[in-house]
Amino acid sequence: MHKNTPYRHLAPFPKPHSAAIGALTALTALSAAALLTACGGDDSSASNGTSGTTTPASVTVQGSVVGTAMKNPMGAAASSASGVDYAKSTTGDDVDQKPTAIAYGNATVCADVNGNGVCDQGEASTTTAADGTFKLTVPQSVTGTSLVATVGTNSTFADPNQSGTSANVAKKMVLRSAPDQSLNGANVVISPLTTEVVRLMQSEKLTYADATARLAGRLSFNNDTAQSTDVTVKATDVVANAGSVADANAKKALLTEANALANRFALASTMLDRGYASDAKTDPVTTLAAAQDAAFNPEGIPRYDHLFVVIFENHSNQTIDNPSYPNLYRYLNQEGNKAANYFSTGNPSEPNYISLASADDWGVSDDSPWNCLPTGNTADAPTDTFVPLSACTNTAIHNLKNRRNLFTATYKAGLSTRVYSESMDPGQDPRKDGAGNSTIMGANTSNGTNTLEPMISSLYKTKHHPAVNFDDVRNRPDFFKNLARSVGGGQWDSAIDAYAKTNNITWNTHQFEDDLKSGDVGALNYIVPDQCDDMHATGSAVANCTGGTAIISRGDLYAKYLVEKIQASPVWKNTNKRSAIVMIFDEGTSFFGSSSCCGWNVGGLQSSGVPLGESNTTPVPTYSKSNRGDGPTIFSVLTNQPTAPKKVVDSDSYSHFSFVRTMQDMFALADPGVNTSYMNRSKYTEKFIADNLANLAEYSGSGDTHFDAVRPMNHTYVMKAGDRVSGGATAGSGGSGSFNNGNVASGPDSTQTNIFALR
Repeated sequence: MHKNTPYRHLAPFPKPHSAAIGALTALTALSAAALLTACGGDDSSASNGTSGTTTPASVTVQGSVVGTAMKNPMGAAASSASGVDYAKSTTGDDVDQKPTAIAYGNATVCADVNGNGVCDQGEASTTTAADGTFKLTVPQSVTGTSLVATVGTNSTFADPNQSGTSANVAKKMVLRSAPDQSLNGANVVISPLTTEVVRLMQSEKLTYADATARLAGRLSFNNDTAQSTDVTVKATDVVANAGSVADANAKKALLTEANALANRFALASTMLDRGYASDAKTDPVTTLAAAQDAAFNPEGIPRYDHLFVVIFENHSNQTIDNPSYPNLYRYLNQEGNKAANYFSTGNPSEPNYISLASADDWGVSDDSPWNCLPTGNTADAPTDTFVPLSACTNTAIHNLKNRRNLFTATYKAGLSTRVYSESMDPGQDPRKDGAGNSTIMGANTSNGTNTLEPMISSLYKTKHHPAVNFDDVRNRPDFFKNLARSVGGGQWDSAIDAYAKTNNITWNTHQFEDDLKSGDVGALNYIVPDQCDDMHATGSAVANCTGGTAIISRGDLYAKYLVEKIQASPVWKNTNKRSAIVMIFDEGTSFFGSSSCCGWNVGGLQSSGVPLGESNTTPVPTYSKSNRGDGPTIFSVLTNQPTAPKKVVDSDSYSHFSFVRTMQDMFALADPGVNTSYMNRSKYTEKFIADNLANLAEYSGSGDTHFDAVRPMNHTYVMKAGDRVSGGATAGSGGSGSFNNGNVASGPDSTQTNIFALR
């Protein structure tokens, strides 16, 4: 290859086809001349051996280093304790974060001659101006080399939340441009998006054209319904300054993605600087490419774009994992993957929903309303406009202040979160339980008679809402718009819509279905069926809602409804994006008081009063009574990836806490190298418990440190003969049964494939 070919120094990148080498060489020379002319670079030159022509010895490359910051909604006062007007906060973009283009000043830019992603000594370098621009003089022989921008904590950007104020970057990250970007003589943009192009070229062995096309395809959204706002991102947009892209929808998609990518690349830089990926220190990271691979698969959990978590009620795997319920059985055993030893946090419902959002139940062991208070307690009163209804039935505090949770974590990461609930009363305040409405009559198709039945109370219950207990989440300006959305598929859908229309109430019973069509779903989406369709039962003869096999069949049909709606959507069909459906039950057959699994209060002894490693050390009065464990129950995964493995069974023991840890990895909300970056009890790994055993009285005398510890759902642990499992769910068989201390595994699973694996 000619010495001036831009791939000369870039062994990690795929080589161009031989037919293109001559063209690329010619383009390099042309681009060098264009850059020299445009930039007024060094005009020193040398003869190239051809009479009358010279080749410049150096050229000046120019460009900018750019990214995204999230502008908080409605100003800083919006998240105060002044309360929110429900009627004014359910619509409009004024309650959502807005991705805003920024430029990085004081970032170091260099020509990465040896392709290692580091600005080494001797490589030409410069520093960006306050507006992110740079000019870099490089030898003509390395024109076309990847550029590297080190954006450190001394780098600056204009804070969109404080007009006219410059802020420092919170975490160091290394950004790169692709070699091909410098071939056209234009300004070279270095951004999280261009860095992702480079990462795809290296990790997936893609060409530049394929990498930019794939990323553009991920961000595009095309649907021919009237409800959809199409997003068309061009391959050229991916390597442009996203803030200057003309199409508003494409611009928003690019900036949102750039923000998510920046979190990953910051994590990668942290891993590289310390030399290992996780707290175990057994996974050394010595190259930028390896660090980025680890950051996009923390603890072996791949990045997903959309996760749909469907929460059913009160049944164990020995009941549901049964051909009598054909849809759930199919999702568990044929079309999806399952965790065969998955445990809830206890009994009843409310602590499980709290745990699914925060990896702790905070001493809550009953279903009392979130806005009740222990007698005489005023310090923990809600900070919104709600007045406590009554005293709690115990001393547990149900209104949780400043406790880490997934909603706040995703919000801080610039990601979107949704909660969809079925059979909400039209116009009701979602902080209150559904009251029912006898004038709303819906046909019961599940009993085969199409009998018209009134909308009963208790279909929608706040104890089943995973966000409402958290004071800071409930007071977010987007709570009513994004965390109190509706989902249809129930008996009273059409009657609810008719009632709302008659009474001039703005309402949409099928918000989830419409969001799937428009693409306006969150990164993390909780979907909560009503108390009939979730198999809980209300004791009412209406809607087959008294329990038994009839209500399980009703729930089985509802699972089919949701899965088919999701899988028919353009969100799911765009396989450039990664989407997954998790079907889960809040609790299973109760063995309350027995030793269950995965971060539990094993001995039932007085604990520290709060999870170790939390900045909020306000003690929980009833902490020693909680986190006892329960189960086993169901966990099923379906993905939209054509090459993803199916029928995988993981017999390791997992829990709601394990699932929260897995979601933190999935969305890069924690750092595996810093155990306290994981929230609450999701940090209680085997190593963490061992390191802190003196401060964890509840683990004294634990008989199986692995069984009692939290782990990500990555199938890394190989089950051994004698390991405790739920009855019948022996390793290698994937069976199901009830738990007792005498059930043990017979040996490893037949495969060690991750149930979230993409290929």
